[in-house]
Amino acid sequence: MENSIGVAIVEDNRDIREGLRIMMETAEGFHLAGVYDTTEKALAEIPSHLPDVVLMDIKFPGGMDGIECVRLLKDKLPDLDVLMLTSYSEDELVFQSLKAGACGYLDKNISLPKLIEAIKEVRQGGAPMSSLIARMVVKSFNHHATDEPELTRREKEVLEQLCQGKSYKMIADSIYVSEDTVRFHIKKIYKKLQVNSKSEAVIKALKNNLIK
Repeated sequence: MENSIGVAIVEDNRDIREGLRIMMETAEGFHLAGVYDTTEKALAEIPSHLPDVVLMDIKFPGGMDGIECVRLLKDKLPDLDVLMLTSYSEDELVFQSLKAGACGYLDKNISLPKLIEAIKEVRQGGAPMSSLIARMVVKSFNHHATDEPELTRREKEVLEQLCQGKSYKMIADSIYVSEDTVRFHIKKIYKKLQVNSKSEAVIKALKNNLIK
């Protein structure tokens, strides 16, 4: 399992949970780091098993929801990467998930190959989102006012692509610069927005009109 990505699954639907389990057990470069049907079990056990990435549903009938579970997990494990995997695409759920510390937000209808790529992306510093979610994110830029510090044209371009879920490498390739240059721009963005992570930067971009 050396150098493979450990993935934990938190999902109450048995069929979906089993499908994800089989995928993680058979995908090259991955290993299963836990399967949980409730957020309470996940919160109790994930800090001991230390997965690299957690796939988290949002709605859990009769129990703690996935967003609160993410918030509590990130309090214990600040470097943990969490991908929301859900059938809910309401903008407020996206905002709250990212604010809680999730690195990306994916629709359950995503194909298995794309899910594998999304998990790899988040390990490379990306913030993957399904195309439906990404379109909603970009659209939301026009619905909020802001008094945030002014970003340069390049910083806005980098921030928008970060919000669309692109990894540092993908952003670098699209604007023809090195990954180190992308990291430099993101560091400047963090300083201007007074945030410390990509999740915080994305939530500020979502909540405010930072991209024209």
